[in-house]
Amino acid sequence: MKCNKDKLLIITNLYPLPWEPNRATFNRQQFENLAQDYELDFLIPVAFNDWFKNRKQVTQTANKRFIPYFFTPKIGRRFYAVFMFFSILFHSGFWIKQRKAKKILASWAYPDAVAANWLSKLFSIDFYFKVHGSDIDIQCKNKSRAKQVVNMSKNAKGILSVSQALANKMITLGINANKIEVIYNGVDHHKFNVQTQRPYKNHYLFFVGNLKHDKGVMELLTGFAQISQQHPDLHLVYAGNGVMMASLQSQTAQLKITDRVKFLGNINHGDVPQWLNHCQALVLPSYHEGVPNVLLEAMACGKPVIATNVGGIPEIIDESICGHLIPPENSQAVASAITALFEKNWSEVAIKQYSQQYSWERNKKQLINLLSADKN
Repeated sequence: MKCNKDKLLIITNLYPLPWEPNRATFNRQQFENLAQDYELDFLIPVAFNDWFKNRKQVTQTANKRFIPYFFTPKIGRRFYAVFMFFSILFHSGFWIKQRKAKKILASWAYPDAVAANWLSKLFSIDFYFKVHGSDIDIQCKNKSRAKQVVNMSKNAKGILSVSQALANKMITLGINANKIEVIYNGVDHHKFNVQTQRPYKNHYLFFVGNLKHDKGVMELLTGFAQISQQHPDLHLVYAGNGVMMASLQSQTAQLKITDRVKFLGNINHGDVPQWLNHCQALVLPSYHEGVPNVLLEAMACGKPVIATNVGGIPEIIDESICGHLIPPENSQAVASAITALFEKNWSEVAIKQYSQQYSWERNKKQLINLLSADKN
């Protein structure tokens, strides 16, 4: 039977991969919520070295294709959008033409959205894009990349920003404010507001994410060490993998808290509610962020959070209800916030009620309105 829904082509590197099923699950949830209103197609660019290393796991389907994205590692970044455009065109140009999408939505400003803009012009498709955080905060510190982002925004029918802070930065760059809609991510409250068995016998602080320097993972460890003697029953649990794993383990040994810190490695997104439901708090001391979904997920579980006062985080955290905001790159601030955390009785009910304003249902309505609008 013929489908009467408009076709929406989504182009994003932020999407689960066969070998990284927990990658960017928030994007998967957001986009798949549109399935009742649009016929969805996905183009997922993958760095060519990862694609070839894992190519036996790649399965192309009628509406989802993984693209080997060729580029010159660490050099010529101003040309990455050109590389992505031709990678997509050579691999799936004929497929794009056959699918006859009415709209393109690119998720990630550079290089994804810049490449998607050129594709939209080539195939005469309405163009929209979404920004997340470091695609503007970091990529657009470079004048050449910033210029490309501003130029491609002129062709956009609408722009989704995950926070007002990010929208303000785009406006400062010269992007038309009238095109930008702030739409906060959502959370599946049915999934996170559940009763689960305790996964760990000790009281613990919880971190989940990529173990890399600018997630503040080392400041978290050092801050925890500073208060460890005052809270002898408290442990620290890291969920995730990354380049800082070995350094964290080494520093844990030097600080003589090996028996107080647990590294889970990557865990399935389906297991995150269990760990969040039984933690004392979620701690996320990142240097820069958009609006991290794990904060919304922790609050949906009724748990207080400690997070840095960066990006869109202050927009979603009411410190009188939900936790503490701290400056980035400051282990002493982490230690002080942990101490303050245990000086207050946090209301699980109040935190859960506060989190209800962030839902995928609301997100979907706002995104459909954006995709239905023409803000040119």
